[in-house]
Amino acid sequence: MRYTSYQLGCVGLATYGSIRRTCARFDCFQVDLSSNELLRSGVRVPVQDMPLRVLRLLLEAEGRVVTREQLQSALWPEDTFVDFEHGVNTAVKKLRQALEDSAERPKYIETLPRVGYRLIAPVEWVAEAEGKRPPSRVVAIDREGPIPVLAAPSKEARRRVRRWPFLAGALGLLVLIAVVGSLFWLRPPRPAENLTVTPFTTFPGFEIAPSFSPDGNQIVFSWTGHEKEIALDLYIKQVGQEQTVQLTHHRATFLAAAWSPDGRFIAFMRQAEPDASGIYVMSPLGGAERKLADITSYLSYDPIGLSWSPDSKWVAFAKADSPDSKADPGTEHFRIHLVNVATNEKRVLVVASPECVHAWQPAFSPDGKYLASVCALNWAGLGKIYVQTPDGKKAREVTGARSSDSFSGIAWTADSKSLIYSTNMSLWRVPLAGGKPEKLLFAQDAESLSVARTGNRLAYGQVHHPGSIWRIEMGSPTSPNGPATKIISSSRGDLGQRMSPDGKYIAFQSWRSGSPEVWICGSDGSDPVQLSSFGGPPVGVPSWSPDNRHLVFDVRASGNAELYSVNLEGGPPKKLVTGTASAANPFWSADGRSIYFNTERPDAIWKAPAEGGAAVRVTGEGRFVPQESADGTRVFFYRAVGDQHQVWSASADGTDERPVTGMPGDLNWELARTGIYFINGPSRHAFLAYFDFVTGHIRKVADLPSLPMVGRPTISSDGRTLLFNGIEQPESDIVLIDGFH
Repeated sequence: MRYTSYQLGCVGLATYGSIRRTCARFDCFQVDLSSNELLRSGVRVPVQDMPLRVLRLLLEAEGRVVTREQLQSALWPEDTFVDFEHGVNTAVKKLRQALEDSAERPKYIETLPRVGYRLIAPVEWVAEAEGKRPPSRVVAIDREGPIPVLAAPSKEARRRVRRWPFLAGALGLLVLIAVVGSLFWLRPPRPAENLTVTPFTTFPGFEIAPSFSPDGNQIVFSWTGHEKEIALDLYIKQVGQEQTVQLTHHRATFLAAAWSPDGRFIAFMRQAEPDASGIYVMSPLGGAERKLADITSYLSYDPIGLSWSPDSKWVAFAKADSPDSKADPGTEHFRIHLVNVATNEKRVLVVASPECVHAWQPAFSPDGKYLASVCALNWAGLGKIYVQTPDGKKAREVTGARSSDSFSGIAWTADSKSLIYSTNMSLWRVPLAGGKPEKLLFAQDAESLSVARTGNRLAYGQVHHPGSIWRIEMGSPTSPNGPATKIISSSRGDLGQRMSPDGKYIAFQSWRSGSPEVWICGSDGSDPVQLSSFGGPPVGVPSWSPDNRHLVFDVRASGNAELYSVNLEGGPPKKLVTGTASAANPFWSADGRSIYFNTERPDAIWKAPAEGGAAVRVTGEGRFVPQESADGTRVFFYRAVGDQHQVWSASADGTDERPVTGMPGDLNWELARTGIYFINGPSRHAFLAYFDFVTGHIRKVADLPSLPMVGRPTISSDGRTLLFNGIEQPESDIVLIDGFH
């Protein structure tokens, strides 16, 4: 073969006659250089041009470092006025999001601090020639030894690249470096369906809860608009157009809509102020809202969702009933309700199974034979999906459709033969007859969905709401030394923080490895280390042993919460046997001998030996999330009283149970030595407060950063450091899938 070498900027180019490299593969990804497309398992991944150009440069470098200066010169002309540092960081961040990669524990793109980036995954180049396809080859990337860095481009070379961008792109397709490994074929992934994945919305803010029009050409969705507050209104947008039409003008905390099958109405479920909450209908052309029914306010999105019957006469939704009896003072139970749009007649369906604590998120099948709904088994997110006849008389579980982290949406396929549901940030398909659910690989960070009745389309909300962990240094229980500072953050989210008793480390939950795991870092947020590798199931908040050597947390790998302990001196997490059907929210006792936890279904506080063994029940039902006092004499917990979660305490043996009088309910709180810290206030105006056990008074401690969502605080053993978590700017876009069946 004829070998020719070129020099273009910092890249050495080579060709073998008419052979040209058009495609690169690594892991489950494929990059088509001729069409500038990124595919994951054969399905197109939406990614902007600039991140894709960065990926192309990294691929062509084949394991060598591409410096930040080289990225700058290749991506922006010399006379461009732009913040190059921010631009490079943004492009790499968006590329990592598309690849679902982590900067802290990279699988594909490694950062060389203050130098640049390189691709660390083995890459397979596929070359094509006239009339035949030559063998592909794998470029193995070696992470050991000296780091190869591309030579800096000359000024003249940079001018040539800028002057001839199309020529540079064409020559880039011809890059071929000497073979470093064996040659062999690798079959490309074959997509199950001919799908096209495109962004439907790319607006600032939060877009969620899509619903298709009957012809599948329009979507009604909830959006915060251009405001920073998490307050939603309804908008309509047509496929292929950017213009939106705002339908409602009353900001809501939770909002979801459903388009009637006959196209005449849009029904929506809105949780806002009491006089604006309820089930409403209006014309898709706009106009007045008509209220059909009241709803029950709730602290999460779980009950939010409604569905039309195929004849467009009935709307199904979830609403709480009163407790079954005075002897059952627990949380009200949600049931599926039906309201007739024309007559306002109302019906309540029989619960699908006695095991359902709540029933919500109803979905009529397109053929009208079934109504699917979520059966919530407890307050912590464990649930199943049931289908029943619309009259509620016959019901059965959809085998395999289970969640340990709450369902965030369910929908039927157009042929009524399968259900699609979202849980744990993914979409799944399960046959109506039941079976092993199939994960839909094209969906990433999915939280709600809609399937068009015609047109072979699916839409879902792609959500990013990464949390960060903040610190406040305390001079006294009610006097901070300064404002809150952020110490732990990642693009995937961090929360559930607890400081070690000696104040040297922080254990926390993080999604930075791609799944929820337990991590540990220094007290200043430095040197994060992953301690667990469960690879998918929800992992709970860790609790420290008094000697700083162990952590205990719950994991829902089996569907039910179970306790695991990890030794910080080494070794994988080990399961702790408690003899109970479930064990969640563990908390180490002050003497280190026991671990408190709560069971689920029913919720009750138990205590087990720290090394594992038969647990002893401490409280009655309706009690959860225990925390023991520093002196070990009392245990504090939430207690469900009516529709409120109040703070109660009992002696360590479960006797002398009483409420903490004067302490507000339904708040995130943390036990301190002489009182309770809690978070209060509306979105972006939250503040830290302190309840004093001695005086019974509440005192405001500090205003918190302007965050839309603030989570639970935790306090160090010496009372000098308070930690809390919050979400700075949640974002969500609607993603459209064409060709879905």
